[in-house]
Amino acid sequence: MRASLNGPAFSGKPWHARHSPLARSACAICALLLVYSGVAPWSGWRNLGLNPFAYLSAPIPAHVTTFDLAVNVLAYLPFGALLVLALHPAARGLTAVLIALLAGVLLAAAIEALQSFLPTRISSNLDLLTNSVGAAVGALMTAPFASSLIDRGRLADLRLRWFERRASVLLLVIALWPAAQIYPEPMLFGNGDIRDELGALFVAAGGVLPIDDLMFTVAEFADGFDLAEFVLAEAFVVASSILAVGLAFASTMRPNAPKVKLLLTLLLAALLSKALANAVQFGPDRALAWLTPGVYGGLGLGMLSLLAASAGPRAWCARFALLALIALIVAVNLVPENPYYLDAIGGWRQGQLLNFNALAHWLSLLWPYALAYALVMALLPNRSEHASPASL
Repeated sequence: MRASLNGPAFSGKPWHARHSPLARSACAICALLLVYSGVAPWSGWRNLGLNPFAYLSAPIPAHVTTFDLAVNVLAYLPFGALLVLALHPAARGLTAVLIALLAGVLLAAAIEALQSFLPTRISSNLDLLTNSVGAAVGALMTAPFASSLIDRGRLADLRLRWFERRASVLLLVIALWPAAQIYPEPMLFGNGDIRDELGALFVAAGGVLPIDDLMFTVAEFADGFDLAEFVLAEAFVVASSILAVGLAFASTMRPNAPKVKLLLTLLLAALLSKALANAVQFGPDRALAWLTPGVYGGLGLGMLSLLAASAGPRAWCARFALLALIALIVAVNLVPENPYYLDAIGGWRQGQLLNFNALAHWLSLLWPYALAYALVMALLPNRSEHASPASL
């Protein structure tokens, strides 16, 4: 059945007229994230007595870059796409696109109005326009394929053909890996550094736990780190992370899955997420500042090791993924802060696109431990049937 903007004709079969709870949940989460980012930092509210919608008739901002405009469009593109999927089958084709455009305009207009009460944010009619364009583009791109994705279950079919049935939790955590790279950690893929949080926890506990001796030992270990050792440490972290994520991903795949293509796609998504985040936070000229000699070495070593190790049995892939993850967590929490990192990235441009700084920080912090939990659960034997550990 040929895809069109108005969608295929209804066949009369019940499974050709179903809605997608996943699309509706994802759309709601996307909208909440847009509100969260648009009104961050959620402090310093003040009322200057101005009309919150006065920005609609204000002059168009003069100092706006093409990069900023493109980022504003991309920010609302997923919202428009997900809303079209969420509306299906109640609204299809052009009707769904128009609803998504209207929803994008109303959401962006409300966020810009709220920004007028924040001293660190500036309401802009140009932001409203570009956000609305993003929602419309996302809706137009998705509308012709909504029926094939939901009614005929193309995504569900690929999910069942390529991945084990009980791998949903593990797949969800793995899918968050690119998003975990948004926060600017000193090392690429250096997620899971909980030293500051542990220190605050022990201080809150009244110093009962012997954290001082532990921190003194770590400080002694950190003394004497030179540039070459930072390069080696970063290469180890990058390679360990690629092995942990890649082997965990491979442990969920069926034999007929395009394993190499899926692994490379996941890695590329993480690198693109890092580049975009750097461009937003530090400026477009720093988008690839994280490409250091240590990163090059870690990427090469990690990919070669992953391609070799992922050819083994799925159950062993999950076990080795857990070992690589433990190595990653230990390394990230032992390697001292790299002083050369700040020289490479330059100044901080906080909040240029999506003010997800606090949210991104917690995701970066907790993601490795969520993956460890998912892997441990996957390795537990299934009481209902004798299944492969990697398939749970």
